Amino acid sequence: MSLHRADSELTALNSHASKKPISVSSDLFRVVESALAIAAATDGSFDPTVGPLIQRWGFLWKEHRLPEPAELSAALKSVGYRFVKLEARNRTVSFACDGVVFDLNGIAKGFAVDCAVAKLQAFGISNAMVRAGGDLRVIGTPPDQNAWSVQIEDPARRGKRGVIQLRDAAVSTSGSYENSFEIDGQRYSHILDPRTGFPARGVVACSVIAKTCMQSDAWATALFVHGPEKSTTEFGDLAFRFVLESGQVLTSQAFPSVNELLTSPHVPKP
Repeated sequence: MSLHRADSELTALNSHASKKPISVSSDLFRVVESALAIAAATDGSFDPTVGPLIQRWGFLWKEHRLPEPAELSAALKSVGYRFVKLEARNRTVSFACDGVVFDLNGIAKGFAVDCAVAKLQAFGISNAMVRAGGDLRVIGTPPDQNAWSVQIEDPARRGKRGVIQLRDAAVSTSGSYENSFEIDGQRYSHILDPRTGFPARGVVACSVIAKTCMQSDAWATALFVHGPEKSTTEFGDLAFRFVLESGQVLTSQAFPSVNELLTSPHVPKP
């Protein structure tokens, strides 16, 4: 599912799916199917076909640049989850037009975490934590504890992380501070709104708790773009937490209480 490797299955799919239906592995089909479902549920706030926009902004290889309006207009013509057709019986994926590029960076890492958890469980391990950057999943409990203590990054990087108690669940955080650049005093984040082509505004971090890490990973990005007001109205039953550019913190009722942990700035999360 890597766009950084010329020999990945995803790279091959992007190269040929506009010409004919491409048969893919069960893993890739499952992730694509889940991504498209969340795209439909959020009216495109999350969209796995955002690839052309990511390329124009230079976020894939961190060769950052501010694209011209004409470039974005051209890229947007091939961005849209409705351009993708799935056929479950033969596990095929096809694109309705040229130029469609899947970018699964908003969901694939969470799926990888789930795969790691499944492998541990296959070996009989019932208590574990698996973390990959901003995506984390726990099963069971640590020794002599009722739940895992999990840290949530402070977007301002001032050493004031939040701590939640988590058990048999996953949590992911999407943040504008992870991959961004600045031009003429304006900061541009890698979390793009697939409908406008520009970075989502107003939010600096969105954390989501879900049963699986694939779901928490994708929903964290989806709600970041969807915004706190619409997310609360349309998805208030989900467990999410927003940190806004103003510094305000908004949480849904399903999100657990957050305790503050004072640490030294820039110390990696455990």
